Amino acid sequence: MVKESNKSYVQRTLQDLIDSSKEAVAILINDIKTPLDPDLSDEKRRNAIKAKKECFIDAQEILIGISKLETQITEGDFKEEKDFEKGLAEKFAKR
Repeated sequence: MVKESNKSYVQRTLQDLIDSSKEAVAILINDIKTPLDPDLSDEKRRNAIKAKKECFIDAQEILIGISKLETQITEGDFKEEKDFEKGLAEKFAKR
């Protein structure tokens, strides 16, 4: 667990990250909402559509991240998540 003085810093920093992420999502949503120019060539139109799709996917990923960060703040759980713990062989392997 994190020390109490560090805990408030972590909470403030996570909240700043959440606020910044919400601004980024708003920018992405505005990009998605912007209508395509009907005079674009087929190639440019296709690229613009792909860009909108990327904005959509990025916004979704950021929203998932925001949700995880908000959960961390409310639960006070600031532990690092690890995908892989050392196995028996790794513990005894020479470095």
